Amino acid sequence: MQRRDFIRRSVFAACVTAGHGMLSAEATSVTLRRSRGGTLTSLDPHRGISATDMEINADLFVGLTAVDARGQIVPGLASDWTISADGRRYEFRLRRNLRWSDGSSLEAAEVVASFRRMLAPDTGMLLAYRYDAIVGALALRQGKAGAAALGVRVGTAPGSVIFELLRPETDLLKLLAVAYVVPVRLIERLGRDWAKPPAIVVNGAYRPTSWAQNGRLTLAANPRWYGAGAQAMAPQLEWITGIDDATRMRLFRSAELDIAQLSEASVLKLARVELAPFLRSVPFYGGGWLGLNLRRGALADRRVREALSLAIDRRVLCDKVRGLGEQPTESLVPQAVADYPVRAAPAYAAWPMARRLAAARTLLGAAGISAAQPLRLVGIFSSNPLTQRTFLAVDAMWAPLGVRLEARGMESRAYNMALNAGDFDLMDYGPFSAVQSATSFIGRFQSGSFLNYSGYANAEVDRLIAAAEASLDPATRARGYLAVERVLLRDLPVIPLYSGVTHRLLAARVRGWVDNPGLSLPSQFLSLGGRA
Repeated sequence: MQRRDFIRRSVFAACVTAGHGMLSAEATSVTLRRSRGGTLTSLDPHRGISATDMEINADLFVGLTAVDARGQIVPGLASDWTISADGRRYEFRLRRNLRWSDGSSLEAAEVVASFRRMLAPDTGMLLAYRYDAIVGALALRQGKAGAAALGVRVGTAPGSVIFELLRPETDLLKLLAVAYVVPVRLIERLGRDWAKPPAIVVNGAYRPTSWAQNGRLTLAANPRWYGAGAQAMAPQLEWITGIDDATRMRLFRSAELDIAQLSEASVLKLARVELAPFLRSVPFYGGGWLGLNLRRGALADRRVREALSLAIDRRVLCDKVRGLGEQPTESLVPQAVADYPVRAAPAYAAWPMARRLAAARTLLGAAGISAAQPLRLVGIFSSNPLTQRTFLAVDAMWAPLGVRLEARGMESRAYNMALNAGDFDLMDYGPFSAVQSATSFIGRFQSGSFLNYSGYANAEVDRLIAAAEASLDPATRARGYLAVERVLLRDLPVIPLYSGVTHRLLAARVRGWVDNPGLSLPSQFLSLGGRA
């Protein structure tokens, strides 16, 4: 057995050398090939519903600001900006001679039109609530006022755009990096077909040329992007989605992928042994929660929610079940978010499991739940084996207390429809942020948030969030969010489980990669070279 294993590993090592050292015909291609988990659902950056959509959007579109390779905010479509002393007025000046990928001029009026479309209720952008500091934004997205009342307008100076805010928003420059400007005139003419190649028009580093039914999106460098020629980047790009980890690893081994995300423990374990020089593992702005529907049955009882949280052994879940190197946590904001230095945690976070289980049993007994009178819950998730294993493990942890969890995997669109309809008891909730921001995790519990799937409503939380976000000082805002987090961990609209880690295989020929905790590194920063 040992000899066979040695031979297998030796043959595999030779394959790796052939694929990544001597460079096959695929490896000498001018095309950068990337793949990640999940399915690409739309190239319209205002309608994306997944991390896959949002990661690929960053290759196609630009906002007024942008994020550099190290996650810092830099000028995007705007060359510079000024902020009033009270933090409530921003004036952005567009770069000169901005062009869409079809050669037409990109004007300030299209920036304004993009924000009106992005915040319109029929667009349904997931992160629309994050822009409520803008005058008229809340009323627009709730359908209570028209787009003309939105506090985004063309300035008097050529190429200027002015934002008027109700209150200071210290995250605004970050948020504008993912508020992508789109060709509204084309959208008005073509409707939803505008976002399909070859019709699609973009303003980012790459333009799509084809999108195959097998999930392969082919792109070419956009010569009309404002940054074209300023830095080395691959002339062609392919994103391959809709394939599993084992397939991604196989394609990476054969030099048919340059960057491959891994999210399955068994494949990651093999990569750590056999592809260690190519593996990059980085904490990121994301985590894992169990979302609880507070509008249904026993979950409306806070004692039940606390008992469910108490009974989960997060260390076992991370180390034995998921196996991805995630860090157990009972806080809402992932550890990678550095601008939120102090995190809340419930008093029982440090208790040994025996004490936690005893407390959980007492709480459930007071709510009339026991092995003799069980509680049955349905948990939904976007189908994948890892989440199914996670739900099965949670069910095993709850079963001795009289709580059983039925796990139902669903196709991603059906899953999102069920979330929006509130048709679940529990849900797999994987919060993440494209930029460093505690608001992305705390702010979603406001009463009117698109992402408040639990149906949670607490006037105290709304007030505390509003008070925190009124501050001009990011440190003061963080302290305000800490007060909010303490209330949320008392009420438990969600059960936090872990802080996330991303794992990617990176080919030796890829140049420019920088590990950072963002959603990903946009392809514009990457180029292809020879042997490392």
